[in-house]
Amino acid sequence: MKRSSDETIAAIATPLGVGGVGIVRVSGEKAKGILKNLFVSANGNQIDSHHMLYGWLVNPKGRSRVDQVLACYMKRPASYTGEDLVEIYCHGGGSVLRTVLEMVLACGARSAERGEFTKRAYLNGKVDLAQAEAVLDLIKAPTAESAGYAVRQLEGRLSGVVHGVRSRLLGMLAGLEASIDFPDDLPSKSYKPLLKNLRSSARQIDGLLRSAQRGRVYREGLATVIVGKPNVGKSSLLNALLKEERAIVTDVPGTTRDALEEMVDVAGLPFRIIDTAGLRHPRDKVEEFGVRRTEQELSSADFVIAVVDGSRRLSEDDRQVIKRAAGRGGVVALNKSDLGSRAEISEVRRLSKGLPVFRISALFGAGIEALKSGMVRVVLRRGKGPSRDAVLINARHKECLSRARSALEKAMESAGQKQPLDCLTIDLKDAIVALGEVTGELVSDEVINTIFDRFCVGK
Repeated sequence: MKRSSDETIAAIATPLGVGGVGIVRVSGEKAKGILKNLFVSANGNQIDSHHMLYGWLVNPKGRSRVDQVLACYMKRPASYTGEDLVEIYCHGGGSVLRTVLEMVLACGARSAERGEFTKRAYLNGKVDLAQAEAVLDLIKAPTAESAGYAVRQLEGRLSGVVHGVRSRLLGMLAGLEASIDFPDDLPSKSYKPLLKNLRSSARQIDGLLRSAQRGRVYREGLATVIVGKPNVGKSSLLNALLKEERAIVTDVPGTTRDALEEMVDVAGLPFRIIDTAGLRHPRDKVEEFGVRRTEQELSSADFVIAVVDGSRRLSEDDRQVIKRAAGRGGVVALNKSDLGSRAEISEVRRLSKGLPVFRISALFGAGIEALKSGMVRVVLRRGKGPSRDAVLINARHKECLSRARSALEKAMESAGQKQPLDCLTIDLKDAIVALGEVTGELVSDEVINTIFDRFCVGK
């Protein structure tokens, strides 16, 4: 439901649970008045903008003290939302925070909706839509490298490129429309410089589109499936990578019946590790479901860790696992090196078609760091690794940019065939609209609401 932006909103801005500090955030024209009503400063009654104040929060009904707090008032427009904004820094107990929020609401604020603070920042021109989405990426970043990309997006890297291309196309459109409206007063347009500008814009969009896969990896993690026949140590390897006992490990084959999933930060790369049921002919319906699930995970994997019991000679099941990994890309781990080495490295390398092979002992941690380094090298070779100049786009950006690129392709065809200028203007307008949707200059309320509904309350 749409809300009037002149309402004052409030929410707890820190996660639920017990912590040292909790924050209640208030935004809107009543924010300063609410603070004056609830807060007694230790340094007098004056409330200056962007100054941290120390004092007591009191219940306005009985003036009883509720908590010893810090508070900060930020006068519009120099605030996160572009409105008058107050943040109250309480002790981080759930009961205290709920009491403070209830007092704020009783003074005239209403509960904020999901993402409403950032939505107001967008509506008030503090950030564009792509930057607002970067806020969510930063909150959810699985690794420091992922957070770095989100910060660059928040700085406006993507917006800057899109604005530049869009401004150029708007200039071209204005020139074309002037030539159409005043053919006798302006010289006829040459198609050669038009084509040059169109191609330059298309190349910039192509560069952004190429980062779509990298963006997905850094937001969601590289889907990494651990596969192997039962009892080769897949769950032990997951625990070794996580450095904690996450998966159940026993000597009984087939313990893992369903996929377990955990995120692992390896040199800044987020690997979404999926431990699967062993690949073999199932012995019962439950195991059959697990094997089927493994096949599904394997078919959609970005990366595969094929695990083989290196203390034994390769079985036919081992060979099939290695071949499957070779088709997806990844590494081969010859586990149980503490029990000796009987698997033939040369045969493993032939079956894996050149995938890196590592001898490890998941149980004792031997070779795990070398395995992790190898995983990173493979990803970097495949072009999914970090690039300091990269601009990462999400699925929504990709769809908008793809439409803009398609429109430019049509415009280039029209210019190459020297078709009437009206034909070019139609395609240019389509490209301009699509680019405007990336940054939110031209976007529907439905899209805006969908984006901010993904945020948590308080952000």
